[in-house]
Amino acid sequence: MIKQMPTNNYYRAYVGYNSAHVNWKDYGPWGEVVYPIKSGFTLGYLESRHVLKGLPLFVEYGANIQYLSGKEELREIDLIGHSYKTNIFSLNIPVNAAFRLSFENDTIAVTPFAGLNFRYNLAGNRADEYVNLSGKVETATTKLFDKSTNENGAFNRFQMGVNMGVAFSYKVYTLSVSRVADFLKLANIHNVAFDDKGRLGVTTISFGYAF
Repeated sequence: MIKQMPTNNYYRAYVGYNSAHVNWKDYGPWGEVVYPIKSGFTLGYLESRHVLKGLPLFVEYGANIQYLSGKEELREIDLIGHSYKTNIFSLNIPVNAAFRLSFENDTIAVTPFAGLNFRYNLAGNRADEYVNLSGKVETATTKLFDKSTNENGAFNRFQMGVNMGVAFSYKVYTLSVSRVADFLKLANIHNVAFDDKGRLGVTTISFGYAF
């Protein structure tokens, strides 16, 4: 039986798997190879506050630590092999409006939500490894957020994006699916051939425990 107006605040710790992608407008597939970001995981906390009397409307907010990474291998005429691996650690602050519908005396709940996500990149690097024509393995590491070492343009520390999704709860357990699409650029890569702004998109499937 549906409970029309649930007003109890909820608090949740969660862990999630991420599928990630940087949308390069001009850099395109080349950017996806040179700066691969494909997947990762998230560890976070979320709480809510009931805000509107007479409606099950809540404001959700919290914080999470997110790790994203990816690896690609490129083969060219003058190289036996060249691999790129990217790692990024970030702190995220989501702020959402959520509409919670509960059933069976609040045993089951469905909560669609939408809002903003604020991302601050704590650290990140790209590790290159290649074998030259003499057969020697060479390596190089680029700090993505260090302007002095990233010759093509440093990545930006701060992003903001749209966050939306839905959470399904059963007793103290929650399964959530969400999507963050950043509208502030992650990077502006520039060289002789390109001047391209990349924006990050992250889909997260998470499992949470309420307390």
